[in-house]
Amino acid sequence: MSKLRTHAIRELETLKIPFTLLEHGHKARHAQEAASERGVPLQQVVKTLLVRRPDGRHVIALVRGDQRLSLKKLARLVEVKTLEMAPEEDVPRITGYQVGAVAPLGLRRKDVPIYVDHHIAQEPQVSISAGRHDTGLELSSEDLVRAVGGRVADLTE
Repeated sequence: MSKLRTHAIRELETLKIPFTLLEHGHKARHAQEAASERGVPLQQVVKTLLVRRPDGRHVIALVRGDQRLSLKKLARLVEVKTLEMAPEEDVPRITGYQVGAVAPLGLRRKDVPIYVDHHIAQEPQVSISAGRHDTGLELSSEDLVRAVGGRVADLTE
């Protein structure tokens, strides 16, 4: 059990999913910095992106750190014409986390659908935010997909 307690860590512990805590000295605000600080390849870092629908509701997309989300592909999946990245002020209100430190687990709002890019499943191990700029969590991609309960699909450009 970890001494550091974030909502993401608590959720993994509740689900009995094994993980490794990756604390680092400097704050990471984007995927490249997180990969560097944690000593993992960029493709193992998972970005948790909050997206807003035209009706104001939100969805979350998980993509690898070395890839870009395709809003068009995601829009087709959620059956809307267009999507946009959520404004920064929506992030803490919906997720409970600060911009740049959003974990896909332990979210404030439990009713936000999660979509996982299929490339994530190709990585045996992935690194997600622990919900803090200075800490990541490493776990198997299979466990991540199971923990978030998201739909796996092609989400990247």
